[in-house]
Amino acid sequence: WPRAFGPNSQCVAVKGSNGEGKALGRAFVRATPMTGAEVVEMPSAPGAGSGAIAVPVIDISPFLAAEALALGATACSGGGSLPEAALDVARRWRQAFACQGFVQIVGHAVPDAAIEETYGAARRFFSLSAADKQQCDLGLGYIAKGYATQGMERVSATGSLPDGSDMLGTEKARPPDRLESFVIRNRSADEMPGGLDGFRETVFGYYDEMARLLRSVLRLTACSLDLPMDYFDEKHFREEIEGLRCSGDCALKLAFYPRLEEGETPPPGQLRYGEHTDYNGFTLLWQDHNTCGPQTAKSDLKPPQGGLQVQLPTGEWIDCPPVPGAFVVNAGDLIQAWTNDVFLANPHRVLMPPPGEAHDRISLAFFTGPKSDVVVEALPTCCGPDRPPRYSPITPDEHVARKLAASNK
Repeated sequence: WPRAFGPNSQCVAVKGSNGEGKALGRAFVRATPMTGAEVVEMPSAPGAGSGAIAVPVIDISPFLAAEALALGATACSGGGSLPEAALDVARRWRQAFACQGFVQIVGHAVPDAAIEETYGAARRFFSLSAADKQQCDLGLGYIAKGYATQGMERVSATGSLPDGSDMLGTEKARPPDRLESFVIRNRSADEMPGGLDGFRETVFGYYDEMARLLRSVLRLTACSLDLPMDYFDEKHFREEIEGLRCSGDCALKLAFYPRLEEGETPPPGQLRYGEHTDYNGFTLLWQDHNTCGPQTAKSDLKPPQGGLQVQLPTGEWIDCPPVPGAFVVNAGDLIQAWTNDVFLANPHRVLMPPPGEAHDRISLAFFTGPKSDVVVEALPTCCGPDRPPRYSPITPDEHVARKLAASNK
């Protein structure tokens, strides 16, 4: 896997103490030209020893409460007037993205009903016959919109540096991914399946919930980077009579990962979804939480096997099992380029299920990015005389086009 943490790497795994006598099970030393070296201790996986690292879980509700008070566009700059609890969320947010590029968030205010209904709608769609699903294939390739059958996507071919250079390509990539998908982008042009009552209303209701959550995620990111709270708003959204609308590159992907049938042997090296970084902005992911009860159950989750893994800066892969009620949020390539490597877009993948696993897997992924004409270049608080920009300016369309050309081959 060539998309490694090379010259721009800022995290090194360490053990020992933090210099104040406190023992550290696992931590990273993050070397930053602006602040020098700082020790970032990573959380341990529940029920595991001190050497097992978990993706951080952050309750963002204190920040949402502060955001709702409309403290003003300058609330975050220079510390601003945010309550301490909200500032603590911002600090933890920056720390998590500094070394993992992934968090799981709770306290996000997305209604359980929206999640359950959309998960159910996805399952109903993927239960249709192949011929019925094929009616929604617009022939535009993966992620444009519509249905993509299994074998169309080969995401491991898109491995690259954050600016899209040094692309892996199909010759060195894994076999095509073991998934099928349905992508929804806008209200006027999406091809919706017939015979599924309420499908359109359900998926667009969820789309709107994700747009609202995205705005909060971007405002939290702005605060963590010492920018005005609304810094990213106009680059992603517009307000209409009907409410908030995503005018950037937003897409809801319903993903279905089939189980292995008895006696089936996958091609050597195939994964459900190969190693990759997401192409654009933040991704808001609802993993398949539960095979024997509600998706939003508060305890006793039994997720399907063959799940999400995240690569640490050391090259180590760690599991990212679902936490009750949590969305996974990860940064894409353009976030890493925009923040000049302050935030990382870490590689991740979805494993094949073990032999005998009886369950398939469904995920709801909301991919995001800025408007097509936004020039992504180092943010003012992420560069300086001792930290010059590390990537050339680029537009989202240029970057995503390169990635999709590799993935759809």
